[in-house]
Amino acid sequence: MSSLTNQSAIDYEAIRNTLSRYCVALDTKDFSLLARVFTENVVAKYPFGPALEGVEAIQAKISDRLKHITSQHALTTQTIEMAADGKTAETTTYFTGIHFGQGKWKGQQVTAWGRYVDHFVRVKADAAEDVLPGATGRWLIDKRETVFMGRLGEEGVMDGE
Repeated sequence: MSSLTNQSAIDYEAIRNTLSRYCVALDTKDFSLLARVFTENVVAKYPFGPALEGVEAIQAKISDRLKHITSQHALTTQTIEMAADGKTAETTTYFTGIHFGQGKWKGQQVTAWGRYVDHFVRVKADAAEDVLPGATGRWLIDKRETVFMGRLGEEGVMDGE
C-alpha cells in the first residue's frame, strides 16, 4: 500500500468539496455554482433524458427539473482513485436525494438513491477561492454518470402544479 503525501491528501479533500458543492448548488438552487463543479465541456448522463453536453446544459436541465420542489441531497459511501500522475481521478459516490413537494404536492416526497460515477480532471485555478489551500489545483468533473438504484414516493412532486 502506498502512503499519501500531505499534498495528495489535500487533493482528495478538494475532490470531496467539489462533490459537496454539487449538492449545495441543487439544494440552494444556486445553479451558478455548477460552473465550479463541472468543466465547461462536461458530458453528463442522467436517468431522466439524453446525455447533456456542457455545464450550461446541465444548469438548464437541473434548474428545470428541480423548479417545483425543495430538496436535500446527502453523500454517503465513496471511493476516490487518483491516477498515478495526479492529474485525474475516478470517483464513485453514493447519494440520497429527497425531493419535497410544493403546492398541491405539499407533504409528499420522492426519494432517490443512487451513485455518481465521475471522472475528475485537475485544472489550473482562476482564483484563489477555487482551490482548497494546499491542493495542487482545482478539481472539476469532466464526465458524470448518475445511476438510480431505487426511488420511493410520489413521482408527481417533480412535476409541480
